[in-house]
Amino acid sequence: MKVFEADESFRDALNQFYREQGYHSGWSNSERAFIATNDDEIVGSVKVEVGNGISVLRGMYIAKGYQGGGFGTEFLKHIEPILNETISYCMPFSHLGKFYGQIGFQPVSPDSFPEYLAKRYRGYEEKGYQIIAMRREQAI
Repeated sequence: MKVFEADESFRDALNQFYREQGYHSGWSNSERAFIATNDDEIVGSVKVEVGNGISVLRGMYIAKGYQGGGFGTEFLKHIEPILNETISYCMPFSHLGKFYGQIGFQPVSPDSFPEYLAKRYRGYEEKGYQIIAMRREQAI
């Protein structure tokens, strides 16, 4: 299995992977995308939205056949150096709080988010998503 930062040549395949996972958002130009492949097939992905002096961890998905064996934790640790560069936020499903806590994300009030992220959070809640607001401090 290989984990690496995707370049533009992976855009269509990555967006297809996200559709297969039921994820609502593709890879935008304001995000860095990281993928895991097995025999040239994408089996995991995560995006890091960088801007306004912060990072937002978005769209982390591991294909069903690869879940539960520690692969997601390895994947998180691969992108941790990128998250160390800024304060980071994420809005995972509520049951994944402990998982993201492995690399320092802590639950916070969504009211402590920058306004544009708080608005995004409220929009997800209005759609019925059971999510948690989390923040990770910048590593010094």
